Amino acid sequence: MVIYLDVLALINLAMDYLLLLATARIAGVFTARSRLLMGAVLGALYAVFAVLPATAFLQHPLCELIAGAAMVALVFSQCRGRLLRVEVVFAMVSCACAGAVLALGQATGAVLRVNGMYYLDVPLRIIIPAALICWCASGLLFRGAAGQDGGERPSAMVEIQFAGKHAVFHLLCDTGNTLCEPVSGRPALLIDRYAAAQLFPAELVSVINGLRVDNAGTQMACLPEAWRTRFCLLPYHAVGQSGGLLLAFRPDKVQMQNGKTVCQLAAISADRFAGGRYDGLIGI
Repeated sequence: MVIYLDVLALINLAMDYLLLLATARIAGVFTARSRLLMGAVLGALYAVFAVLPATAFLQHPLCELIAGAAMVALVFSQCRGRLLRVEVVFAMVSCACAGAVLALGQATGAVLRVNGMYYLDVPLRIIIPAALICWCASGLLFRGAAGQDGGERPSAMVEIQFAGKHAVFHLLCDTGNTLCEPVSGRPALLIDRYAAAQLFPAELVSVINGLRVDNAGTQMACLPEAWRTRFCLLPYHAVGQSGGLLLAFRPDKVQMQNGKTVCQLAAISADRFAGGRYDGLIGI
């Protein structure tokens, strides 16, 4: 059988991207599309090298396992303590997709996998349903299922006002969230930078968009002088992390649906929560 390397690379690039995206949806992990693409490129390169005569040893199951683990580690490196869980989810999604492709191949008599790699030597009407079955069965039907302990977790709608703007946020109620002001001990809520941008004027949005896990102090220094008194740095500790600083601001008002006023301080997270299912966290 003649294998065209460009076709092999493109097919595996697309399939690996979908597999990684489905893994992110199931595990409830947010990651940038650029990182998904980087992982898919790594998978496509592995597929190309694995079919070359000089590197045929890469077809060994152990090499396939290492390549898959490397893809996940590259894409989901920010998960740290949860990386093993994400690795398992990726393995399950990959097996489900491979099974669907093999079943379609048996049903149609087409060859859809060559030496363990996805390959298209039949019309797109065969491979596209395989990808859609994998997507629907994992990425859509069970979106965020592995990132939760089962069932819908308690949440609250909270209205926040700041500098003449206001927005309503969907916050996950988390008994383990003990984030608070270090001096007064008053509780603080946590929202991601994408949600927080709704509250800020244009001169602050660019600073917030540049927020990362380890640069809160740098972004604090980038704030316009007129706004710095409304912001502060908040120390935090998390499971699997030694701790760090969060950029926080003082809203004009924080009010829950029942009218109760809570949390006079809101910290901003660089990452999304549960794959974007929630805008942030609030302690209960």
